[in-house]
Amino acid sequence: MPEVNCLVEQLTQDAIEAARHGQWDKVIALYDQRLSQGPQPSLSLDTIQVLMESDQWLISRVKEVQAAIKQHLNDIQDHRRKLGILKRQWGEDSTTPVRHLLTI
Repeated sequence: MPEVNCLVEQLTQDAIEAARHGQWDKVIALYDQRLSQGPQPSLSLDTIQVLMESDQWLISRVKEVQAAIKQHLNDIQDHRRKLGILKRQWGEDSTTPVRHLLTI
C-alpha cells in the first residue's frame, strides 16, 4: 500500500479496503467523509493520480457487484417462475398456502 500523505488519501484507502471485504455501507460512509473534506488544492499531481486510479478501481468493483446482484435476482426470478409453473401443473393455486396432503 502506498504511503498516505493526507486524510483524503487515508479515507480512500480505507474505502478500497472496505470494498474488498464487501462492506459497502462503510465505503459510502468513507466517501461521504472524503466529500466533507472539500476541495484539496494542496494535493500533488501524483496524489491526484493515485486518488483517480483508486476511484476508477472502486467504480469498476461497484459495477461488477451490481452485475452479480442483477444476475442473482434474475436467477431468483427464473426459479420463482419455474416453481409457479410446477404449482400450476400440480393443480395448486400459487396463492394457496402450502399444506401437506400426506397422512399416516
